[in-house]
Order: sequence, then structure tokens, then C-alpha cells
Amino acid sequence: MSSIVILSCTKSKLDKPSQAQDLYSASPMFKKTLEYGKSLKPDKMYIISAKHFLVPLNKVLAPYDKTLKEMPKDEKDAWGEKVISQMKASGINLEKDKFTFLTGSEYMKPLLKYIPEGNIEKPMEGRRMGERLQWLNSQIKKLHEVAKHIKKLVYEYFSK
Repeated sequence: MSSIVILSCTKSKLDKPSQAQDLYSASPMFKKTLEYGKSLKPDKMYIISAKHFLVPLNKVLAPYDKTLKEMPKDEKDAWGEKVISQMKASGINLEKDKFTFLTGSEYMKPLLKYIPEGNIEKPMEGRRMGERLQWLNSQIKKLHEVAKHIKKLVYEYFSK
């Protein structure tokens, strides 16, 4: 069983071809979801893109302008099938792996019917954009506080 974190693409992008994790870094929301996603120490992390489907963080992409919000339902369904197909081809086990979706509902919905509900975490579900950012900031702050505390304990231990 592997842990998989799924991020979504954003409208804001750099203006030049870049690794996917950098291309979307123009968005404060993406920066926070990436930081939080990495803090979960997943076995695999991907970005789901309206244009490029399932994208590894280090894949180089050119800027583009496409979103699922503009697609009719049948195109969203076809998009979801393509993403699921890519997941399977990447060795992801939909029945056993655990998924954390750090995405909006538009990008999550076409995929949920393929993954058992018990294998899915949706920590930002039901939160509006500002609420998501606030939640991410609070989670990241907690992580930094824990790391600071651990460093202090280690320092104290080795200073004796």
C-alpha cells in the first residue's frame, strides 16, 4: 500500500516552460498545497492538469490555458478515465493505495468513482478558496512548530 498525494493545476502559471512543481508556483495556493503535500511524506505525488492529465512534479510543461470548469460533463468523464488509466500505468493500485486529494472538487469528482471511498482523504473538501488557504497556512504553521520543538529537544539532548 502506497500513499499518494494529488494536487491540482492552477490558472496562474509561470510564463516559460518549467517543471510542473515550478510552473504552477505563481499561485500562492499551489505553493501551500505543494508544501503541505510534501510534508505528508507520500510515496508518490502528482499534479492533475486539465490539459496534461496526471503529471509528475518534475515533468517539464509549457504554460497553457485550460480548465475543467469549461468542459462539459462527458469531457470531464473522459478526462477522469485518462487520469485513472495513467495512474494504473504508473503502478498505482486504486484498490489498495491511500489517496490524499489537495484539489478542488472539479478536479476530484471525475476520479472518485474509481477509488474506494475508504482510500480517500479530502481535507480541503467543502472549503472555499480563502478557507483552503487559511487551513493550509494553519497546518504548515503547526508542522513548523513541531519541527522547531524537535530541533530544540535534539539540541538540548546533545548539549548535555
